[in-house]
Amino acid sequence: MPKLTPQMFAFLQAPQAESVLLRLYTQALKQNRQMFFHFLPKIFKLLGKGLDWTGENESFYEDKYIPIVPQQGKFLYMQALASGAKNIVEFGTSYGISPLYLAAAAKRNGGRVITCEYLPHKAEAARRHFAAAGLADYIELREGDALETLQDIPGGIDFVLLDGWPNLVYPVFKLLEPKLAPRAAVAVDDVEGYTPAMQDYLDYIRNPANDYVSATLKPHKALEYSVKTGGADTA
Repeated sequence: MPKLTPQMFAFLQAPQAESVLLRLYTQALKQNRQMFFHFLPKIFKLLGKGLDWTGENESFYEDKYIPIVPQQGKFLYMQALASGAKNIVEFGTSYGISPLYLAAAAKRNGGRVITCEYLPHKAEAARRHFAAAGLADYIELREGDALETLQDIPGGIDFVLLDGWPNLVYPVFKLLEPKLAPRAAVAVDDVEGYTPAMQDYLDYIRNPANDYVSATLKPHKALEYSVKTGGADTA
């Protein structure tokens, strides 16, 4: 992550949200040493073919921010804004960094974000951060297992960010897929570091026969960015 400055978030033109993002990223950076030593024994796999999620110690992440980087946040904000996305869904809230970018776009577009978080203490903190950023009215946070809390999402989803546990990316995507609007965009983080854990998703989304066009983009860190090219709105 690059050196943090207030100017990094000025594109939002929302002082409250910018201040909260700067504060949260500052807290996240304090965890870098722990993250480094956690991944050190796996570094060759992480930088090579990637890690699977089987056997991963999920408890290590219970207090970790593990956010998208600011360049990714800016990219997602711009894409959601440019597409006019109103119905935005996210898998993996953590402490609430990524929903702030999405909600800032949703506010401008006259829409909202539905996001979900499994851990109660993270969900509670995220709600405080949404309020402090002045964006709570544009975010609905559903607490619990995403495969349950996202079952009744309304149809016509315009934009999706999948940034929860890598092994759940494909199941959550398949849960949401019938609700995607034509030309919906889907972004997935960590597609390089955890390729084996997401191979089922990547094989599906990169197959043109499934009516998506997809590419791995690198706004500092890799995202798989895909756009639905066929089908009808099933709302």
